[in-house]
Amino acid sequence: MTAHQIHPDIIAVLDGLDISDRPVAEARALPPEAYRSEAFFAFEKEAVFMHSWLCVGRVQQLPNEGDYLAVTLAGEPVLVVRGKDGALRAMSAVCRHRGHPVKQNCSGNASRFVCPYHRWTYGLEGELVGAPRMKETIALAALRRESSLPPLKLELWYGFIFVNFDAQAAPLAPTMAKLEPYMAGYDLDAMVTIPPSFDPTPVPWNWKMLLENYIEPYHTEYVHPIIHDFAPSVGVEFDPRRGDDDNVIVRYVPFLAPDGGLTETGWAAPAAFPVIPGLSEKQRNRVGFGMVPPTMNIIFTPDMLCYGLVYPLTPTSLTVGGGLFTAGGWCVPKSTASLPDFDQRAARLMEGSRQLGEQDTSINVAMQASKYSRFSPRGRFSPLEETLSDFNRWLALRYRAQAARLGLSYRRGDGAKPESAVA
Repeated sequence: MTAHQIHPDIIAVLDGLDISDRPVAEARALPPEAYRSEAFFAFEKEAVFMHSWLCVGRVQQLPNEGDYLAVTLAGEPVLVVRGKDGALRAMSAVCRHRGHPVKQNCSGNASRFVCPYHRWTYGLEGELVGAPRMKETIALAALRRESSLPPLKLELWYGFIFVNFDAQAAPLAPTMAKLEPYMAGYDLDAMVTIPPSFDPTPVPWNWKMLLENYIEPYHTEYVHPIIHDFAPSVGVEFDPRRGDDDNVIVRYVPFLAPDGGLTETGWAAPAAFPVIPGLSEKQRNRVGFGMVPPTMNIIFTPDMLCYGLVYPLTPTSLTVGGGLFTAGGWCVPKSTASLPDFDQRAARLMEGSRQLGEQDTSINVAMQASKYSRFSPRGRFSPLEETLSDFNRWLALRYRAQAARLGLSYRRGDGAKPESAVA
């Protein structure tokens, strides 16, 4: 397949990667087609979401036999289930008859999963149990052999559940090494998980734009004056480690005083909840922002570990839960969760989150609209946007890998020789 046989929007992004994934002093923003194009979004779903580890929740959400989560990842309905043997399994939720999901975007407990269309029934390991009125076509034993729900790879990392559609995917844990030191003091096995809530109304911008805005500190003093002053952009700490197998992007921002957190006035001290015992002095004096693309962000504060989940729907919409976006996605000590005024403290935190969210929303809406401008730029990054060049590099590795799988050839945007992905 050659460049003229693929959609020009895909060519535009591939052609432009040579100035996207460089060190921050040389890097530029991705081409605008990466944020708006239906054709590129279809390419990206396969390139990124079908070959990456995707966070779907925490083991504490599935403590008992039959507990399940049903989520949709880049258009794919997925089930994560606690089996009779106590093991967690991930599988496609698409019924093997005509394709109706057996469960969709919900959670609960079940002894089996019944497709609502024709009542085909599956066990907790995805095996076909029953198929009404099919014996005249094929023996049930034969039908069972060909009709199990397809399995997905699953790994746990500090109690977070990750799934991968790629059966040949490399293990997750080695790619998370950069986050290991930052997890010190957060005893997640002993903490209480308050799962993220998801706003039923999608947010109207590209999924990458949300993560970019989250992970870079350049904008905070301009978009979030006053409510972000307690965590200023001065003294930002970036992690210098880079590697092709690195699956983490992280930055830390110092507080003006120890033991801060998100409150009704923004970032301030004291935090909404008590400080977690066992954190270092350094941890008590800063907030950390981590990202495990493409679906997860993590915030380290003195009073909690907070995580958010990001699921794209279209090139210009996504659903998001937890983090600084909706309530939940909180890991807190049991003593914190049992406070008599926990709900009131949580409300204080969410008021600060609401204010930050409103300010970011106006920016992201305008940024999405600008991607359709004939003058949409590929601007240079500032030193405070080092995390964006890291994110571009992470994306470029996956875009190029997908181009190689498809055997695509494309030109380099800097006038160099053609980039050939043909084996």
